[in-house]
Amino acid sequence: MIKVMMLLLLSILFLSASCGNSATEDSTEDAVVTANATATGSKSTMWQVELISVEVSDSLLTSIAAVQYSGETITTENLVEPAQGNVFLLLELSIEKTGSGRASFTWRDARITDAGGGEYFRHPNDTFLAHLNIPRLKGTDIVFGLEYGFACFEIPASATGLRFVADDGNIVIELDI
Repeated sequence: MIKVMMLLLLSILFLSASCGNSATEDSTEDAVVTANATATGSKSTMWQVELISVEVSDSLLTSIAAVQYSGETITTENLVEPAQGNVFLLLELSIEKTGSGRASFTWRDARITDAGGGEYFRHPNDTFLAHLNIPRLKGTDIVFGLEYGFACFEIPASATGLRFVADDGNIVIELDI
């Protein structure tokens, strides 16, 4: 009986891992936009921030399949949508502390700015990224080492001239969307 339960558990884990979808591939494929980025402004003496990719989407969707005890497979979809008129801006970032001292990279300072002077801070609860199988950049202050993952911002769909600004303005990355 224990062997059967272990086999069932391993099957569920295998199916969950192999059926996960990390971004909107099927139903909202046309809504995902990838952008280029260029660094501008002065460089930070404390932090090296690399923007790996940018995606804009009007929703995020993943599907998870689970095998039930009866052998039946049930598929569950997890859909997350921004407020009406907004889109999700996903930044894939690598942030490394290159300087010495007690400074920390704080998300209270990091933001997206637009051509109209609007400022948009990181989504207050982007933990849903983990449920969508998207590696999430930790939301707490970074005090040392190298951190990698995605940070989610919710911005107006009409926003233009987007820039990622951090470290008291020492880090500025133009988002070419």
